[in-house]
Amino acid sequence: MQRSWEALVGRTGRARSAPRKPHSVDQDEELLHEELLHLAVAVGGIGVYETDFERGLTWFSPELCAILGLPAGAQMSVAQAARLFDERDRGAVQSSLEAASRSADRGKWHGVHRVQRADGAVRWVSIHGRRIYRDTADGPHAVRSIGTVVDITHLKETEAALRESELRLRLALDAAQMGTFEADMAASHAVIDAQEAHLLGLPADTRVVSSDELRKRVPLEDLQTSDAKQERLTRHHEAYHHEFRMLMADGTERWLSAYADVRSGRIFGVNFDVTARKRSEAALRESEARLRIAASGAALGVFEWDAAADHAVWENDRMYEIFGRSRAQGPLSKQQFVDEYLHADDVHDFEAAMREAMLTRGTFQAVCRIRRTDRSRRWLQIDGKFAAAAAGEPLRLVGVVADITKRKALERRARSLSERLVTMQEEERRAIAQELHDTTAQHLVAASLTMMRLKPENPSSPEEAGLWSDVEASIAETMKELRTFGYLMHPPALRTRRLCSSLQQYVDGFARRCGLDIKLRANRNIDKLPLGRQRSLFRFVQEALANVYRRASASHVSVDLRCIANRVHLVITDNGLGTTDVAEHERRAPLRPGVGERGIKARLAGLDGKPRVTPIKPRGTRLHAVLRVDDAHRKTSAGASRRLSKHASRGRNR
Repeated sequence: MQRSWEALVGRTGRARSAPRKPHSVDQDEELLHEELLHLAVAVGGIGVYETDFERGLTWFSPELCAILGLPAGAQMSVAQAARLFDERDRGAVQSSLEAASRSADRGKWHGVHRVQRADGAVRWVSIHGRRIYRDTADGPHAVRSIGTVVDITHLKETEAALRESELRLRLALDAAQMGTFEADMAASHAVIDAQEAHLLGLPADTRVVSSDELRKRVPLEDLQTSDAKQERLTRHHEAYHHEFRMLMADGTERWLSAYADVRSGRIFGVNFDVTARKRSEAALRESEARLRIAASGAALGVFEWDAAADHAVWENDRMYEIFGRSRAQGPLSKQQFVDEYLHADDVHDFEAAMREAMLTRGTFQAVCRIRRTDRSRRWLQIDGKFAAAAAGEPLRLVGVVADITKRKALERRARSLSERLVTMQEEERRAIAQELHDTTAQHLVAASLTMMRLKPENPSSPEEAGLWSDVEASIAETMKELRTFGYLMHPPALRTRRLCSSLQQYVDGFARRCGLDIKLRANRNIDKLPLGRQRSLFRFVQEALANVYRRASASHVSVDLRCIANRVHLVITDNGLGTTDVAEHERRAPLRPGVGERGIKARLAGLDGKPRVTPIKPRGTRLHAVLRVDDAHRKTSAGASRRLSKHASRGRNR
């Protein structure tokens, strides 16, 4: 059988290999057409097939063999050729062939289907073919089929990639709540998607919107800016970006951010909602304004410090005022601050606080002294917080600086006045105790002697003898209490830094006078405390023991003083009535001298501590106080104690 592609290729091949004989014009045109057809088939990679149904064979051109991965010149049965179609498309191919037999253009069909190559790969092909029928008594009978096949796999892959890209774009737009629009250069109308309709406050099914209607909902100042940018877009093809407000139907405003560009003579763009960001920016501006007002009102300097670069930014003029620098001199780095301004005694504490804050990514606080270039000294309080970068390293310290020089001066004055008041109280107590000893005690002794002379040797009755005994006992008890109170008001003085020995001396004397069993356990490290703090602890113990004597009706008392780290733990335990029993006892009994718990709290207030009172079963009370003793307080207390000692010495000399 003569095949069509042999007619195309064979004859042109022979024409090229054999010498040309003279032909007519019609023959030359036919040969030219054959040459052009052969060229088109070869260049376009068009495969040709032919099927002879009477013989049951199908032939393939070399181009189609390449598409199907078959050896050149391959031929196979009609059934084998049908199985070249992918199983998923065989039904569709059969339907197309059956429909072609009934169509007006009888036998002509085409389709896009998948075929399976010999190596198992699947390719997409576009097929155009025609079946030739012979009319028989049983109806049309297919005798021959011929057609072309083009490999469109690359086109199908491109279409799939485009669909996937469009899907990803749509997902991204939906996730970012972006709407898209398209308009002609006049921009009189725009084609929008559902998300854009939502952003513009339009019904979800709106797809075309008038630009004039939208312009009525945009504030004038935003509209003028947008028109200027749109003109540059259409005339000079400058990329368009504008943020504007859109009035919604409910009266609210929505901020939109629009991006647009010109492509193929049309305007394409996107919009997305930036209302939350705009509100946050407005709130931030308002917060910054309030911060500036607060910082100005509180005379605070505001700064930022980059820990990695050791670079500082001073945010307001107050920073320069505090450090006595001009803006021309610029801010200080941390190294400059430590080397040139910070007091040498405060460097260690400052660096320790800085390391701790950087390590914990927490707050930073330091109270320190500086020496300015004009040689003046200032007290500063620095508060800030570290902001951590994504990698976890410190990014910057944001903080404020307050000049607390005046406050420190007032604190020193207050401490000095407090110490003077304590000294005056001690002197007054000493004077009262001396007066009680020199006068009141002597009068009681004289009264006792007089009573002894007046007392008859033989009372007339037992009642009279009992009365004389009661008077003598009352005078004796009064003298005992008078000596005890005198001892309480004028205990041994702390003339040296030996709190332990002074406490032991006081406790022993107090126990002898009041009859209590008192045990003292004191850590020797308390003797290293500043003299002023030793005296405050001594007065606290004195007040607590006096409270036990006056109110608790106890027989045993223990006093424990321990130094743990930079804290002093003071524990006083008794086996008396307890807090509840004392209240009931005082309600029934006459009021006795002393201020009790209020006096103890007043003593602790001067020591920066708070008492904790707990009952003990079956009876008794425990008083536990924790007092902080830091280095700065030790230095201050020691200086104040030396000044008070000098003041007391001058008072005694006078």
